[in-house]
Amino acid sequence: MLAMDRDSRVALMALAACASLLLGLIALAGESPLRVLAILIGDGFLTRAGLADALVRSIPLTLTGLGVALSFRAGVFNIGVDGQLLIGAALAMACAPLLGPLPSALALPLLLLAGTLGGAIWGGIAGILKARFGANEIIATIMLNYIAIQMVSWLIRGPLQEPMGIFPRSEKLAASLRLPVLFDGTRLSAGLIVAALACVAVWFLVARSRYGYALTVTGKNADAARYGGIQPAVIAFSVLCLSGALAGLAGIVEVSGLHGRLQEGFAGGIGITAIAVALLARLSPLWVPVAAFGFAGLYVGSDAIARLTAVPFPLVHVIEGTIVLAFLVLQIMPKAKDL
Repeated sequence: MLAMDRDSRVALMALAACASLLLGLIALAGESPLRVLAILIGDGFLTRAGLADALVRSIPLTLTGLGVALSFRAGVFNIGVDGQLLIGAALAMACAPLLGPLPSALALPLLLLAGTLGGAIWGGIAGILKARFGANEIIATIMLNYIAIQMVSWLIRGPLQEPMGIFPRSEKLAASLRLPVLFDGTRLSAGLIVAALACVAVWFLVARSRYGYALTVTGKNADAARYGGIQPAVIAFSVLCLSGALAGLAGIVEVSGLHGRLQEGFAGGIGITAIAVALLARLSPLWVPVAAFGFAGLYVGSDAIARLTAVPFPLVHVIEGTIVLAFLVLQIMPKAKDL
């Protein structure tokens, strides 16, 4: 009881310190904290344009957050979501010329499948290193991120570069391979439907299947799982493949639904944010889209703050971090009260 109370006090002190620092920095920038907060919430969540943009940004965060939640449930720390996303998008774009002539009803699902497969392969490499050789998956997935970044950089300057060869980017996707826009006047694509279906599928896998049970048991106690006939090495390999598959799907959904071509920096930082999304959702597939939408709204509101106020852009990240810390404190407090 005392330990939990102490944890709560430390968390509240940290939150108070961050909030005080944040208010002081905003004041030094010559802005009213209330105005900054109003812009953050209003432009991020309460306007039609802001809401649509937040939904757009929440699509890849939801898919990657689901992948992170799956791997973390099994006690496997996949930090390579960025690389898996890139490889998934790159493999799908490499297949695009073959799929373009096909009817859209066939070509588009195959394109998404190719992206999913690319991410699964890249995650599976880390899975093999862990399952077969006992490699630390954190180090393996981080290193694979760098390899993926350099591979994509080479591809868009070489084999996948646009025919003119002027810009480091791929040729634009054919219309039959683009995810349709759901609402006129917005950038919101059918990727939102893909993300919703993925949430349902992952929830069913976790809550209603033997495999989901094996994931949870392995994550809680690998020795108990082994005693019950579950092979932690097999779980580690398979969950990294699944986590990578969801990241790869996020990559091609982002390209097909939003950018239309493969280019550098099209999804920078999604992997790191996906970890925060999964943790704030407490690894629950049904709460991942809620957390993803929350982060996406913060990003949209933060862009508005940088655009409409004198608050420097790095301070925007301090605002986001303070809000995340507030959510974490709110998660701790009910536990302390119960004890």
